[in-house]
Amino acid sequence: MEAFRRSCCLTVTVTALLACGSRTDPGSLRPSSVADGAAPVDAAPVFDGGPIVDSSAPVDGFVPQDSGTGCDASIPDISYVLDAAGVLYRYDPVTATATKLGSPNCGNGNVPWTMTTSRERAYIVYTDWTLYAVDLQTLACSPTAFQSGQLGIGDQFGVAVSGTGGVEKLYVYGEAIVGSNPILAVSDLSSFVLTKVGDILPAPPAQSFPVNLTADSMGHLYAFSPGGLLQQIDETTGSVLQSVQTGVTTMSTWGQLTYGPEIFLLVDTRAVGYLLASQTQVSTHDIGISAIGAGSFLTCP
Repeated sequence: MEAFRRSCCLTVTVTALLACGSRTDPGSLRPSSVADGAAPVDAAPVFDGGPIVDSSAPVDGFVPQDSGTGCDASIPDISYVLDAAGVLYRYDPVTATATKLGSPNCGNGNVPWTMTTSRERAYIVYTDWTLYAVDLQTLACSPTAFQSGQLGIGDQFGVAVSGTGGVEKLYVYGEAIVGSNPILAVSDLSSFVLTKVGDILPAPPAQSFPVNLTADSMGHLYAFSPGGLLQQIDETTGSVLQSVQTGVTTMSTWGQLTYGPEIFLLVDTRAVGYLLASQTQVSTHDIGISAIGAGSFLTCP
């Protein structure tokens, strides 16, 4: 299979996916097959989503709340997307509108690998496998205490913050350097010391790595690979509850987020709405963002 760009000069596989350069290169090697609603490979990109708005202030005055007091219950989820160039957006999956918030300056010379969000912060993994916390209101960035290599987990791992029960946790899904099965691990958001949840079982095929990880409002975890495999992972055991080939593939950038019952699979510059219950694609938009990571959380917990 031909090469695709992810974010660093590392070899990964989707049968044999070769990542070299920026993971978020918007023009890098689109897949030869065209998903429903996507522009042909040799055509100019078609932007059929909502407008990309440039904003230096919080969108619509939104301020994340730690309790239900003062939050807007009419907005079910708040979603954020990080693109290939390290620009953070507020994203509305309903209208396919992206609002540019800015580029966090974390002082890390490596390129970003993936991102997840809590209610107040975005957490960005760079390709030296460090983890940084970004304030969603000010975009101020600081390193966390996270150490790579914990529990024998190798590079190119996926991360997701889950905030069910009022307690935010960081989940990490990665391949073990030694061992036959990938691992799900969890940490609090202060010490960032990982505890093993369990092996990912049944073990997915080797070509399903690396994965992007996300959590929905109920705390359910989903892993999505560039080869189109979507897995629902039991957050308490690491067991694979569902494993579905979505047909949504990429040779370039990818991410995902949840919004209500839908999982939005972000590939190249497209957002594909997917219903896992019926295993169907329900929408496709070119949103003009080459996403490498995303996340959503409930407006009112």
